[in-house]
Amino acid sequence: MQVPKRNMAQQLLYLIGLYGQYLKVYGKTLLEYRADTIIAVIAGIVAQGSTLVFLTVIFQRIPSLADWSFYELVFIFGLAATGKALNQTLLNAPFSLTGYIRRGQLDIMMIRPVGVLFQATGNSQELNGVGQLVTGVIVMGYAAGHLEMQWTVGTVAYVIIALFSSAIIQFAILLTISVLTFWVQEVRSLIYPITWLYDFTRYPLEIFHPLLRGLLTYVIPYAVGSFFPAAFLLRPEQYPWAVWGVPAAAVVVMSLTYCVWSFGLRRYSSAAG
Repeated sequence: MQVPKRNMAQQLLYLIGLYGQYLKVYGKTLLEYRADTIIAVIAGIVAQGSTLVFLTVIFQRIPSLADWSFYELVFIFGLAATGKALNQTLLNAPFSLTGYIRRGQLDIMMIRPVGVLFQATGNSQELNGVGQLVTGVIVMGYAAGHLEMQWTVGTVAYVIIALFSSAIIQFAILLTISVLTFWVQEVRSLIYPITWLYDFTRYPLEIFHPLLRGLLTYVIPYAVGSFFPAAFLLRPEQYPWAVWGVPAAAVVVMSLTYCVWSFGLRRYSSAAG
């Protein structure tokens, strides 16, 4: 069957609609496996709640941490946690790539009239991300209420852009690592430690060593999509560059990663090869 020709706008609308179908299947999965969904939500609440308990204990002994108040830290934590949950829920393909190759599913994806990366992303939603996503949004709202932040249409739009930028930056970094699967059989020993580095960005960067701050800002730029957007919302006069810098970083990092992905895919020979 010949693939219908579409212009750029038509192709974009087609892909949006197709991804909507992936999300529809994902939603049905959540409803079908209700017990698993409930457990995932509870697990997310417990995981995030334990960190809040930790912060509460710390702030019973000190008034501030690196000049950040308790509720400011809670807001930073909530935005970072929401960004990570959004990545796990919608962009979990880097963790699935090895399985697709070993089972021969990538071969099937390559003969379909839609990009392989798009298909891998659409098929890789993570159930456990749902609970953390809900909890992260609640934590952000809770902290914002105590900070008396001024919410405008622009502020809400920026939060949404920042969260998706965070998810894309995480996706790009982890995909860059997972592309190594085209040459080696196992990359989980590397991809999981890189994932865990993100947890540092749930706290103010000032409390860490300059080398770690540089790593999380310029080399593995998790902080650009988590700490800095939160810091801008809390203290806009100190981080004005984050208005444009956060989404720009997401575009640049994803563009570079896509080049790496395309290079690896061109050298993929087949599971049977």
